[in-house]
Amino acid sequence: MRNLALTIAKALQAIEQERGPFKVKCLVAQDPEDIQWDLILWADWFEEDEFKRLDYLIEKIIKPLDQDALVQFNGIITFGSSDENNMLKALRQIQNNVAKGFYRTLWDGDILEISANLPQARLVIPLNLQLETEKQSALA
Repeated sequence: MRNLALTIAKALQAIEQERGPFKVKCLVAQDPEDIQWDLILWADWFEEDEFKRLDYLIEKIIKPLDQDALVQFNGIITFGSSDENNMLKALRQIQNNVAKGFYRTLWDGDILEISANLPQARLVIPLNLQLETEKQSALA
């Protein structure tokens, strides 16, 4: 699981440098008993053509995943600039709380797994984390 989250987080950082920021970037699991992770992405820069959008994301995010990570991964769900719903608002709030340091990290200081009271997202892993390589660069 940690490998999946870190690999996707690194890919998302590269995409943000190329295309711009995501409003929401989280892994979510609907069923904590049988965890399959969906990647929720919300960005203003997404193309209107959803097929082009997904082709780009699959190339950048899914193709680099190894077999162990793919077994835990379910799919990518994207939302464009005009999309907004309660789940997206809640995920954005979770990300904001992580950025403010309201949660303690659970895995080696990199990853948080947060229980949420959302029907579509009972477990949430916000991917707006500062990777170890960034931390080392900031300290240099």
